[in-house]
Amino acid sequence: MKIVVVGGVAAGASVAARARRLDEFAEIVVLERGHHVSFANCGLPYHIGEVITERSRLLLQTPQSLRESLDIDVRVGAEVVAIDRQARTVTVREVDSGRRYTETYDALALCPGSEPVRPPLPGIDHEAVQVLRRIGDMDTIKARLDAALAATRAGERGPVRTVVIGAGYIGLEMAENLHHRGAEVHVVEMADQILPPLDREMSVPVEHHLRSRGIELHLSTAAAAFTPRPDGGVTVELTSGQFLPADLVVLAAGVRPSTTLAVAAGLDLGEHGGIAVDEHMRTSDPHIWAAGDAVETPHTVLPGRALAPLAGPANRQARVAAENICGRDTRYRSTQGTSIVKVFDMVAGGTGATERQLTAAHVPYRAVHVHPSGHAGYYPGTAMMNLKVLFAPDTGRILGAQAAGFDGVDKRLDVLAGALRAEQSVYDLEELELAYAPPFGSAKDPVNMAGFVASNVLRGDLTLWYAQDYPAATAGARIIDVRTPEEFSIWHLPGAENVPLAVLREQCTTWDTSTPVRLYCAVGFRSYLAHRALVQRGFTDVATLSGGSTTFRAWHELEPDADEAPAPVIAYAESLAVVEQIRKADALAAGTGVSLDLDCSGLACPGPIMKLAESIRGLADGDEVVVTVSDPGFANDAPAWARRNGHQLVALEPRGPGYVATFRKGAAGATPAVGTGTAPVTATGPGKTSFVVFSGDLDKVLAAFIIANGAVAMGEDVSMFFTFWGLNTLRRQDPPARERSVMDTMFGAMMPRGADKLTLSQLHMAGAGTAMIKKVMRDNAVPTLPELIASAQAGGARLIACTMTMDLLGIAAGDLLDGVELGGVATFLGEANESGTTLFI
Repeated sequence: MKIVVVGGVAAGASVAARARRLDEFAEIVVLERGHHVSFANCGLPYHIGEVITERSRLLLQTPQSLRESLDIDVRVGAEVVAIDRQARTVTVREVDSGRRYTETYDALALCPGSEPVRPPLPGIDHEAVQVLRRIGDMDTIKARLDAALAATRAGERGPVRTVVIGAGYIGLEMAENLHHRGAEVHVVEMADQILPPLDREMSVPVEHHLRSRGIELHLSTAAAAFTPRPDGGVTVELTSGQFLPADLVVLAAGVRPSTTLAVAAGLDLGEHGGIAVDEHMRTSDPHIWAAGDAVETPHTVLPGRALAPLAGPANRQARVAAENICGRDTRYRSTQGTSIVKVFDMVAGGTGATERQLTAAHVPYRAVHVHPSGHAGYYPGTAMMNLKVLFAPDTGRILGAQAAGFDGVDKRLDVLAGALRAEQSVYDLEELELAYAPPFGSAKDPVNMAGFVASNVLRGDLTLWYAQDYPAATAGARIIDVRTPEEFSIWHLPGAENVPLAVLREQCTTWDTSTPVRLYCAVGFRSYLAHRALVQRGFTDVATLSGGSTTFRAWHELEPDADEAPAPVIAYAESLAVVEQIRKADALAAGTGVSLDLDCSGLACPGPIMKLAESIRGLADGDEVVVTVSDPGFANDAPAWARRNGHQLVALEPRGPGYVATFRKGAAGATPAVGTGTAPVTATGPGKTSFVVFSGDLDKVLAAFIIANGAVAMGEDVSMFFTFWGLNTLRRQDPPARERSVMDTMFGAMMPRGADKLTLSQLHMAGAGTAMIKKVMRDNAVPTLPELIASAQAGGARLIACTMTMDLLGIAAGDLLDGVELGGVATFLGEANESGTTLFI
């Protein structure tokens, strides 16, 4: 039997090698149009980055080695240009000489791979614009980069500027390796996120990591044209209107199946444009098989077939094709798309279907997010992992999984990929017995943890709400943040009440059990404990934020489309600007020279902030703390914590999965402020504003709290003294039962019970006018009065109830909102005396 294989890289070489092992006497010919076979194309970016220093290590086999070891006739520079299915021949063109000849076959294996996408843009054929698919591409890119870097070192030119088009796996690997060589790197991506194979909230931690390493990202935009420059480079014009000068551009905008030969031969194609094959990898011609990037195969989870340009599936398909060519009955079941990428110190990947794919295919699913450490937190070298598992809502069958983190990401993905392939459920994840020792994992492995949470959801022990459903998911509900006050002060959801888990069981005894409650914490564990405590106390509508604020902040970091999810009210993405200003700052306040080293490696949020706060209390003004953390979120928390507490963030530099930060204690310190230029701003201490709220009219009380929240946002201390009718603003809607006098009962019936019951001072119109203004506020995303009250309290505003008025109107302390203080005229006068502004409303 004579077997001809078209293509000699991953799939082609595997077909030939497996066929030889099954049939020692077959004549096997491999025709490869390039000049290299069986090379490690996944390693190409790393030789450009000189991580793999020896080029020869990428050449796994040569025509000579394949002849010697397997007796395979490998011909490079041999392009198949036509197939005659009737005669069972192929026409071959020798690339170097142009000579053509015909080769017969009994069985033909098509493994042509894929071609890089090169959109028809002006200037795309310029020599500075390259793609990376083959050894020759790698050599061209590396030579151009080497020459530019040499000129920079010689002082003949400035820094080398590079642009990578596409933020998929290859694009990010190229970005890392170009940066490793010392080039400036800009990455341009048409989607609103990097790593399109992942769901957005899973890609954002990697995005932060890239930016922290100095990579410039341009999302939701694309290249429009490449204009030649006098220095031999090009200017990349983006659809956003930006212009990026570049000495080198690498196109990594995706690939398409190479099917020209199959189409010309009349072979059937699939719905996505790939070669159609059956489970034996046979095409519509019984004598022709196909494998690799060019074919469509069934998806393990999703309906229909899909293209999967991945090396693992290509090699398995090739093995199946070879076995069937040699007379065996071997079947290729499906491709689940397991993939992974290293981006500097971070690792990300996935298996199975993404949430976007399941939604598009109308496949029902549930999702859970967990954020465990890669291994035991007390053993050095770990950091928080982001793990997401998608599963069927009825059976719990695993439909997909994604992970991003620093240590142990690959083995968790492999375990989940194996479970998905075996059609296991999240219940099975609970029972997996995985290798554990402190350097490698935890007694409750992250995979087990994902199984526990998902199984809790299916069993009804846990109800989740999701970041993408905000704010609809919290409408009409009490938002309870069960983190510590320290965490709450750095960032919290608008309108949230801070009820730390330690006091929740005591405080919830006065709550209305029928009022919806939406819980959250940092990663979801403390809010799960709160969820169980509330449900078992009779609360009927309780849900916990999946993945906690870590997932929420990741989801809402990018500007979502209005159809996907509204942007959160409180912005969170200030840290990068702060860090950049810190790097440029040159007028830092003097320190004492005293420095304390603080190692918070392995501690997840809020551990680093809490240890930092505890350590800095014992220092004198001007003393410093140098803290090492492995929590990637510290880059966001550190500037906010320092600013709020009057300390100075002297430096914040990335290291491994986390950061090394230097804080200088004292109000005399300066913390750069976003939008104020590069010089630090010296803190002068907050001002103070006091209010007397006498009115109980909705419009006047709204005005008071809008001003109060503005003052809080400006860093001022705020106190609000409520007397007479204004005191109704602070009343509960659900006060605890108590004995009341006849007069107290009458006053209670006549007066509005709480902020939601206040009416307009004018145009109330028997309730119609008040209802109209509330609707207008909702339509324009203006917070409600209860939300403004909660926001003011969360920001530190003191709400003080006049005790004299309470006695007159028969209001007890238990009738008032949590957190309201009691005081008299002296209290107010003391506050007013310290205030720069006092308002009477």
